[in-house]
Amino acid sequence: MRKFTRSPWLTTLLLLAVGLVYTVLSLTLSGQGEISWGGDPVLFFWNALPILLLLFFLWLALGFSWLASLITGSGIFLLAASNYFKVLYRSQPVVWEDLTLLQEAGQMAEEYSVVFTPAMWGFLGAILACSVLLFFLGKGRPGLTGRLFSVTVVGMACLLCVYEIIPNQDRYEALAGEYTGAQAYAATGLTYPFLYSYGEYERVHAAYNAYTAEAILSQYTDGVIPEEKKVNLISIQLEAFVDLSVYDIEGISPAVYDDFHALLKESYSGTLVTDIFAGGTAETEWALITGGNRHDDFASETNSTAWYLKSQGYTANGSHPCNEWFYDRVNVNPNLGLDDYLFTENYYYQFIAEGEKVAYDNVFFPDLQARLDQYFRENEEPLFSFNVTYQGHGPYNLERTYWGSSFCTGDYPEDISNCLNNYFYVVQDTSDRLTGFLDYLEGLEEPVVLLLYGDHKPWLGYDGAFYEALGISLDTSTKEGFLNYYSTWYAVWANPAAKEALGNDFVGQGPDLSPCFLMNEVFELCGWEGSAYMQAQRETAEALPVLHTTGWVKENGVYRPKPSEEGQALADQFQNLSWYDRTHWTGNQ
Repeated sequence: MRKFTRSPWLTTLLLLAVGLVYTVLSLTLSGQGEISWGGDPVLFFWNALPILLLLFFLWLALGFSWLASLITGSGIFLLAASNYFKVLYRSQPVVWEDLTLLQEAGQMAEEYSVVFTPAMWGFLGAILACSVLLFFLGKGRPGLTGRLFSVTVVGMACLLCVYEIIPNQDRYEALAGEYTGAQAYAATGLTYPFLYSYGEYERVHAAYNAYTAEAILSQYTDGVIPEEKKVNLISIQLEAFVDLSVYDIEGISPAVYDDFHALLKESYSGTLVTDIFAGGTAETEWALITGGNRHDDFASETNSTAWYLKSQGYTANGSHPCNEWFYDRVNVNPNLGLDDYLFTENYYYQFIAEGEKVAYDNVFFPDLQARLDQYFRENEEPLFSFNVTYQGHGPYNLERTYWGSSFCTGDYPEDISNCLNNYFYVVQDTSDRLTGFLDYLEGLEEPVVLLLYGDHKPWLGYDGAFYEALGISLDTSTKEGFLNYYSTWYAVWANPAAKEALGNDFVGQGPDLSPCFLMNEVFELCGWEGSAYMQAQRETAEALPVLHTTGWVKENGVYRPKPSEEGQALADQFQNLSWYDRTHWTGNQ
């Protein structure tokens, strides 16, 4: 028996079986609604390959098959469970870049109901059983020379798999069939699309050409804002605040959106097509302030609207009434040029109960007004204030209503009715407080331009189920579903002093825009040239005002799942410029 258990061939067969078991279990958690890998043997192979390679590499490197099983199984389980819950709550899969947001994922897990399914418990049991089995029966391993040779071969196969084989775009699109974006991910399994997302990430970076970007940017110089046009610019990103009254949702009280609709009539407004759904707030704010739709960790000083305005004599600051570590804003925001940024830890704690993590709009708006009063009394420099609220953050309770059921009286199942009433109360409350804030700005002698926008659609039920129940398609392979999934709104409002200073009434219908182009639109309304980068990006903004990370664009006034050949060339040029701008800080000159 001892000789039998120490046979390398037996251990090899056992590891092969374990890898196949882990593949099957991971695939059971990989679908999104009715979309799944569908039992395709080719997809099974591509999902099994990285698992098997990792198992054998760890076995050969560590010398213990049971430890290889435990590590590999635990890693695949964490990936599968994380993907399951992210799809459930945000209708989006886990991709490679999510590995940089582990702390934020932990925070979100505390707010949502994370309950393991029977399949998850079975997965954990299988990891334990497989590891115990290998501990007793899988003690074999090659000799030292054989191990060194084998681990080198398997290691090279791992690298080849990650860098060359799995990232093949033609294969991925063929296996995804009619599906794109998040649906393509669900249709191709788990480990395969996850590693493919790494290839996508690398492709963006590999296409970068500094010389080409520098040649384009050298044609522009930073514009100078005339003194008479230096109005104060206040930006407020409203968490999960969108206008759901545009859909045929039975029983919405008119009072929910009355104030918001009145605001839009007094503003220059349009549709904002964000790159996120039900979460990922920082992606929208970073796109807005940097003018790019792909981001890294901002570990060093990075060009932004804030840095440019500071070079023009502005003060740049802001606030977010939540934890400073969330999306690492405590380190990111100073690198984006935002000074003295306010969080729960360094400011809002004084307004909320001890132990609370966030302040809501009943604190945020009155406090912002008070701080603006103080700033205008004590400072001559114009202000750029970049703010992000928290109040609209999901999830919204499904079991009870906190503020009554008069906000939506439609005949819906109890969980949907509770969810909608809780969400619509938040919307109405924010609208009321926003109206009061506009009244305050209206009476100021100081010129103020106010930029408002929603960061993403709200969470409405697990796996977007309530949207489906309300008849709102989230099929992102269609224009309707794509816009339902990603579209929000923006509004640019100005008080009388700003309208007079800038010679613009700030009223009218604006174009559909990606967040990376929104600040440029604001600058044009103000009559500001902006930085060299902002001027260079306008060619793309005019031709492709919606440039989405999924591939969708609005080109020549028409939404398309992919740009034309000419549009793709322009999109590639924009990404190259954007990457150059992010990595070549020009300083606060």
